[in-house]
Amino acid sequence: MARRLQPIFDSILADARITGSERFFVESLQSHFRGRKSLTAGRRRCLREIEDRLKAAPAAVDATLDSRLSDLLSRATTAADRWAMDFIPSLRGQLLAGRDLSARQVEILAKIEARHSDKAQAVRDSWASSFTSEMRAKLVIAARYYLANPPYFGDLAQKAIDDDSFVPTKRAYEKMVENKYATKVIESTLSKAKFNPGSHVALRANANFRAVGYAVPRTGTGVVLKADAKPVTSPARGSKVYSVLFFGQTTPNFVEERWLKKGKR
Repeated sequence: MARRLQPIFDSILADARITGSERFFVESLQSHFRGRKSLTAGRRRCLREIEDRLKAAPAAVDATLDSRLSDLLSRATTAADRWAMDFIPSLRGQLLAGRDLSARQVEILAKIEARHSDKAQAVRDSWASSFTSEMRAKLVIAARYYLANPPYFGDLAQKAIDDDSFVPTKRAYEKMVENKYATKVIESTLSKAKFNPGSHVALRANANFRAVGYAVPRTGTGVVLKADAKPVTSPARGSKVYSVLFFGQTTPNFVEERWLKKGKR
């Protein structure tokens, strides 16, 4: 049985027409088969039906469209366009199985081609070469904000932190860095500190004690140890973070600028 079924698995999985959920199904059958060296009659029948369908499919395909899809897949892979890398093989599998693409599929295909055209690639290359240190600094600030406030932009933000040579696409940069929340975070981060190290400060009456620390007395005054002590993680105005040692305390607290005012000596 094992000798008869293994070649069938090899043949089916080598066929580009098997994509998506159907490929996953065949791979799951193969995994089960390798573990138990057998398949139930129902599973063998399903495998044979897939094999017969592939054999019966027309050999002739639209060579122009097939070449177009292969070229586009290569471009998408180079650009690490993961969605397109999944979508294009499914279209090719459909084509090789003798099924026409729907109007909607053709429309999406055209959009992917436009995204990976020579002109679009030239624009991306120009964007990458003009990516400044100031833009990278803003990217990192936004990345830290989103990593502290999941789930948005998680993968993109992690790349920006892990790789200081990473350049996102123009569209991705604009979506993550130039939205209204990230813009406020960047503004707070880059703004001039109102309190310098050594300054005496006091908590405002409206201070959020959950954020400041309940151990700090409400009338607490202290001294600023450091400005920009932690990345800004709130889009609220005045969210620059200070390290403040309140008098009577032995451990400093992280306090946002909006909760502080000038203290008396």
